[in-house]
Amino acid sequence: MYHIEVLQRKLDQLMKEPDNPDLYNDIGVLLYQLKDWHNAEMYLQKAYQLDSSNKDVLYNYAQLLNEQYQWEKSISIYTAYLDMEPNDIEVIQKVGNTCYLIGDYQKAQKFYEQLKVNGEENLDR
Repeated sequence: MYHIEVLQRKLDQLMKEPDNPDLYNDIGVLLYQLKDWHNAEMYLQKAYQLDSSNKDVLYNYAQLLNEQYQWEKSISIYTAYLDMEPNDIEVIQKVGNTCYLIGDYQKAQKFYEQLKVNGEENLDR
């Protein structure tokens, strides 16, 4: 019930701030948690359209797309996220795995090599 109450408050707030990408992102995440995939995608896509440089929006939208097997689109958005967070090992691995799934082995190898380099850098700290 908690998610529904929070969702209602966010929707009310969105009525006052219809161009706020953070609200669209928050609503998309809540809908995702409620397993309302279609509406979650709609809200996350709108958040992305409003602010394609927001790391949270990029991550959440790419994650949803990836889980819905929209792999090419998720790779593109994850890559934009990695432009801002180049050392995010979790996302590097997800992109490598996704590239592998679609048969782009050369690109997958590039991400796996990047994963190895980042892993070694973390060990040096």
